[in-house]
Amino acid sequence: MKSRFLVLVLASAVFFSACSIEEKKVEQKTIKSVFAIYPKSKDGETTRVFNALASANNQVKLSFKVKGNISKLELDIGDEVKKNQLIASLDSAPYELQVSQAKFGLSEATVAMKNAKSNYERVKKLYINQNASTSDIDNAKAQYNSTKAKVNNIQKQLDYIKLQLSYTKLYSPIDGYISSKFVQENENVNAGTPIVLISDKLVDEVQVQVPDVLINKLKVGDSVKVKFTSISNDKFDAKIKEISKFTSPNQKTYQVVLKLENPTKKIKSGMSSEVYFNLLKDLKSVVYLIPAGSVLNDKNGYFVYVLEKQDDIYQIKRKNVKVGNLTNDGYEIISGIKDKDLVLKAGMSEVFENMEVSLGNKKELGK
Repeated sequence: MKSRFLVLVLASAVFFSACSIEEKKVEQKTIKSVFAIYPKSKDGETTRVFNALASANNQVKLSFKVKGNISKLELDIGDEVKKNQLIASLDSAPYELQVSQAKFGLSEATVAMKNAKSNYERVKKLYINQNASTSDIDNAKAQYNSTKAKVNNIQKQLDYIKLQLSYTKLYSPIDGYISSKFVQENENVNAGTPIVLISDKLVDEVQVQVPDVLINKLKVGDSVKVKFTSISNDKFDAKIKEISKFTSPNQKTYQVVLKLENPTKKIKSGMSSEVYFNLLKDLKSVVYLIPAGSVLNDKNGYFVYVLEKQDDIYQIKRKNVKVGNLTNDGYEIISGIKDKDLVLKAGMSEVFENMEVSLGNKKELGK
């Protein structure tokens, strides 16, 4: 009798345990799947995209300080150069001839000065012995001073011509690469004619033109994103370095210079890019649009249901909102929600606060 009772108890326990497991399975299976959306700003997007060009922080346009014929310019665009490396040379023969002529003139003037000095010393002794007049010593002294001044003048001319001769060699002032080349060998150039443009090896700036209606929403130090589609789809972090105070010629745009925080050698000067400005980030209130069916109303006012993630399950939470006008795209939400809130799109009558649900459109939202 006892054994039958024990068997009955064990069977009952197994039965109720199985029922409990089945109930849990049913409970797990009946978690409601819902669809949610992110609020959309009334302006369409929280970011604006503009085309831009990469530029080196340090660029030097080199030119000769004297005119002449280019005898050497072997570098091409893209070639790397070192600081103090020879970039180009002018035909130095005309300047070397001038140096030679100046040296010959200096030699002649030096000899004349020495003779005049010897004559002055001789006349001075005669004058002391009263064998020469005052006019004789004055003339000898004047001759000596004249030849001495001529020597100094020719020496300065020689130094200047040597300096011009040194200007026939063009050296790089920085480490970098040739980003532009304006002339070729055997061309005659004047002083100041651009020869090459040398840029830093690491291009870490981007220049972008921003319309006048948006320029006052930016400030130096703002964070932005930059994408070089020719490199990858990854976005580079950057900050605004400079904002022009004047519009570009014939355009109502202002130049904005960005500083890349982690540049790469793959970025070349002049490479096109896209700049993503978060123009709404500093506004105290952003107006969002959500479907009219997502907005509910009770005695406490307007509200929406949002999904808050708890592990792998979402919970329904109420958020009170302040609504604006009803538009074709839905209600304007003036306050109460953020751009990252997951707002319940439909089925509000079938859910309640703290209810656990699953998100049915994860892929669509990138979750």
